[in-house]
Amino acid sequence: MEMKGKRVAVLVEEIYEDLELWYPVYRFREAGAEVTIVGPSARTYRSKHGYEATADKGADQVDAAYFDAVIIPGGYAPDKMRLCKPLVELVREAYLQGKVVAVTTDESILAGQ
Repeated sequence: MEMKGKRVAVLVEEIYEDLELWYPVYRFREAGAEVTIVGPSARTYRSKHGYEATADKGADQVDAAYFDAVIIPGGYAPDKMRLCKPLVELVREAYLQGKVVAVTTDESILAGQ
């Protein structure tokens, strides 16, 4: 799918699930989208397995109106994200503006394994 001209925010926080952050980042970029990794602040975060992801922007530096979609990766990161008011507001505003808001998750969690 061609996504040239689309802007996607992929959220990050400590203990994110590696593939649930990186797979969307790389696939959207391959499709031509502009991807911004957004965290509570513009710094480096570690995954469940110790891999690093650096947030391009802090949540208080971005506006939901700028993005076409917001992606929330799984792992333990969403539990930490919910405590960051600017991240919660970004997701809420994107949803209220009718933007795509998606959550990635491991299917084994849904299956109760």
